[in-house]
Amino acid sequence: MYLLLAVILTGSIPINSAAQNSLPFTDRFTLSVYEYEGESYLNFEPDSMPGTTQLNEKCTALYNFNNYLFSNFSKADGQTWKLRALLPDTNAIRASLNATLIADTAFQRLYMRSLNREMVEPLPIDSAMKIAAHFFYLHRVDGTASFHICVGINEVLQLSRSVAHPYHAAFCYMAIWAMDDAMELLLMNVAPFRPELKKDDVTDAQIKARELETYELMANSPELRNAILEEYERKAKYLNFELIK
Repeated sequence: MYLLLAVILTGSIPINSAAQNSLPFTDRFTLSVYEYEGESYLNFEPDSMPGTTQLNEKCTALYNFNNYLFSNFSKADGQTWKLRALLPDTNAIRASLNATLIADTAFQRLYMRSLNREMVEPLPIDSAMKIAAHFFYLHRVDGTASFHICVGINEVLQLSRSVAHPYHAAFCYMAIWAMDDAMELLLMNVAPFRPELKKDDVTDAQIKARELETYELMANSPELRNAILEEYERKAKYLNFELIK
């Protein structure tokens, strides 16, 4: 969706970077309202923390990483649609979101473990490839076979329940986001069977078979592997795990 207007309503408070752990958890997220085709919408997301150099550097570098964690593990992320009815009372909206963040202690722990660089188990490159491949999701949408590369529409969460998995998956999502054109790479890999998927009579069994084939193709993509390695080199100092090459 093309955003015609975005107005930042709340942000972080300027602080000394050495005191990042004393910063209220809610101040790590920003609320904005934008207009699209005459309608007002809300956006609640991780903040880039412009008030302090150290946090701004880290939170900017890890924005897509943090967004993956927020989108998939926070209770606040799913609230914006219902809170839209409260517009234009942005104070009430922010108060409701803050209350949810404060009560969501599991997400707080998950999020701060990354920002504080509390290390988790290493990520082998072959495991990273498997995780990254599962962001390239083929499924049926409104009766039609469709590919997605999405923060939440995928089967990545089903791959593991380990403590480290959210961070490993967030990194892989960030690496894909950093690519010049991940969708072009996907379409190039699946080109041989795309005509089959466009047929009106394509079955669920055919789609499932091609979904699994897509994962295999992407898990063996040299371009995707390079993207993961390059993103790790750029962001290793911020990550709470080691990539084993």
